[in-house]
Amino acid sequence: MIGSLPPPELAMVLRTLAVLTLGAWAARPVALRLVPGGTGWVAALVLARAVIGWLPWALAALGLMPFGAAAPIGLAGLMVARAWLGPVPGAAGEGIVAITALAVLFWFGMAQRLGLADLTGLEKFTDMGLLAAAMRSEWMPPQDAWYAGAPVNYYYVGQAMVASWGHIAGAPPAATYQIAMALLFAVTGLATWRLTVALAAGFGIRIAQVLGAAAAALTLYGGNFHSVLYTLWRGVVPTAKEAFYYPDSTRFIGFDPPAPDKGFTEFPAYAFAVGDLHAHVIATPIFLFGLMVVLAILRRGLRRDAPDLAQAAALGWVLGLCAAINAWDVAVLGLIALIVALVLAVQEHSAQAAWLDRLGVAMVVALGVAFVTAAPFLGRFTPFASGFEPAPARTPLWQLLVLYAHVLPAVALFLFGMRHAPAAKQLAITLVLVAALILIALPEAVIVRDIYGLDFARANTMFKLTFRAQSLLVIGGLAALAPAIAQGGAWFAAALVAAAPMVATLAYAPHIFRPPSVIRSLDGQGFLGDERALVAAAGRLGLAPGEALIEASGDAFGETARVSAMTGLPVVIGWAGHEWLWRGDGAAANGRAGRVRTFYTTGSDTERCAIIRRFNIRHVILGQVEQRTYPDLDIQGLSSPGPAIYEGAGGKILRIAPERCF
Repeated sequence: MIGSLPPPELAMVLRTLAVLTLGAWAARPVALRLVPGGTGWVAALVLARAVIGWLPWALAALGLMPFGAAAPIGLAGLMVARAWLGPVPGAAGEGIVAITALAVLFWFGMAQRLGLADLTGLEKFTDMGLLAAAMRSEWMPPQDAWYAGAPVNYYYVGQAMVASWGHIAGAPPAATYQIAMALLFAVTGLATWRLTVALAAGFGIRIAQVLGAAAAALTLYGGNFHSVLYTLWRGVVPTAKEAFYYPDSTRFIGFDPPAPDKGFTEFPAYAFAVGDLHAHVIATPIFLFGLMVVLAILRRGLRRDAPDLAQAAALGWVLGLCAAINAWDVAVLGLIALIVALVLAVQEHSAQAAWLDRLGVAMVVALGVAFVTAAPFLGRFTPFASGFEPAPARTPLWQLLVLYAHVLPAVALFLFGMRHAPAAKQLAITLVLVAALILIALPEAVIVRDIYGLDFARANTMFKLTFRAQSLLVIGGLAALAPAIAQGGAWFAAALVAAAPMVATLAYAPHIFRPPSVIRSLDGQGFLGDERALVAAAGRLGLAPGEALIEASGDAFGETARVSAMTGLPVVIGWAGHEWLWRGDGAAANGRAGRVRTFYTTGSDTERCAIIRRFNIRHVILGQVEQRTYPDLDIQGLSSPGPAIYEGAGGKILRIAPERCF
């Protein structure tokens, strides 16, 4: 019924939750300063998770302290902050409720991850490779597991923050991955609840709490409106597919019906269902915390209070952190913050010049802190986007309505009822809804160019912007119902009608929900089959700096590069397409892939030894994947560089004899 974990794995989970609870207790004075209102527990949980993960990375990136040794520093820093700021009123009961909610959501999040526990498919190899490489590293950035001899040139900081938590929990990378996804699920749900409550609280705290609970449920288990139309009314909507499959709601534009312009429209419930520990998912609670801070700045400004430089610094820290985790969030959160700044700048004030000066100082502080926070990452990162350009296509209006029409009745009711509510209470809700609409509209006008062809030119821009838009629509759409609910009578009935299409998106839940009874083990490497022992043996290999393994390379999202992904050890090349994107050099990435093929298939010892010397290869993976990838494998020639140090049902690991090629 409720699932279970083996005692050693349960201990890892309990250590994680215990440290986060203690961190939230320590962070609560800071959280209440930055996000006033409520008891501060939820904001403290979100903040503590970020700080405890981030500070060890920052110290390692600055060369001040080895990454593994720095793991406790984040918690220690929060404890110092609590001692400095002093205690705040207890709210012990609310704290118990918040921690209990965290634990319950964590367990349901664990079920979502372990229902499909294998760490393969989609971007899981990418995410595992970044996580495992970070856990092996003492300094940041880590060695790129898929490009031997070079550091990672991708947004790896989110995985490094997860690695900090792995060190704290005493968990290996594969178990750390599973725990991290469950924790993200829980903290995202709580942050969504907190934001919705903050927006709707002016119309009654009980109303706000119910709407917040609905927002959390829709975020964690709900789809977009596609999931309603294409499940409940499938027989009367145009579709080229015989049956509904839950990824269909994220691969609709350009896919059903097929068209040359394809877009991705993912959302949190899908992300948790598939379990990708990717940048946009890791950054979600941090983005939501940043939104809490922005709304707190707005509320303070509307009261004509001078800007709080602590809040400005916190916003800057979040923006800098987003620049290192998921750069798209800098644009999204920056857009919302800019709108708030403009709103505050144009409002009348008794001392207008002084007010604008203080607002300008706050903006400078935010930008300065953002730069300092992002600098350890950006200083060693080469951007790979090709710039902006006009969108090459537009989405048909009917498809946009299929995806987003569920929020329109709530927005219409909100607009119609605005005259019945004070403007100050409406403004924050309006801001969130407007931001969501802008994010949906932007990919119709402009895109960030990358390496993908015309068919997928809009895919990534649409994906990253609408992923955030989906969350904002849920939060803002449900909060928009609060004024009508508070008025009661016919307004309350209208609110129920307007809420119906939003609640109906839970039609997605039966396709993705996994009950806690599926929780049995954190193991996610069963997909390796006979190769499991081979991969484990590879993980125990000792490589000196600059040394590498060699394993099969192939197309993205396939079975190749599994040893480097699971262990974090550097290989000549992993998924070449990914490295092409990350480094902007397709010739180099594909050239390495060609050399790997030559290594496994050539009959020339001279060629093989040249590749060994070129990449300082010390061990050769010769498993079942290599045999499937290279049918013309030169078994006899591959035995010549050195002896087998591991041999089993899954294959061999060969050690390069130094005298053989060096």
